[in-house]
Amino acid sequence: MPQSPQGDSFWNWLGRQVGHVKKAVATDVTKPAVSPQLQAEAAKPQAAEQSTAAGAGPSNPQVVYRDAKAEEVELPDQPGVKLRRTIIDEVIVEPEKKSE
Repeated sequence: MPQSPQGDSFWNWLGRQVGHVKKAVATDVTKPAVSPQLQAEAAKPQAAEQSTAAGAGPSNPQVVYRDAKAEEVELPDQPGVKLRRTIIDEVIVEPEKKSE
């Protein structure tokens, strides 16, 4: 069995901790957290749009950027009822029409 190059030394542990702190400092905390389920739901329409944008013909606009967000909030006066807001931001480019 190959031995690990560093083992379980104090310096190895300290390096991992510095890496975790560095990643935490670089992370943008102003964005709201998105649950993995909502992230998967938002990715499905985005994948379908990208597949149609890749084969964009002369009359179809091309989607350059797409950002889909979904937010859920439970209503305080009605337990078990959730309000879901879906926001889709897109940047599209219309193909130039050639004059003949």
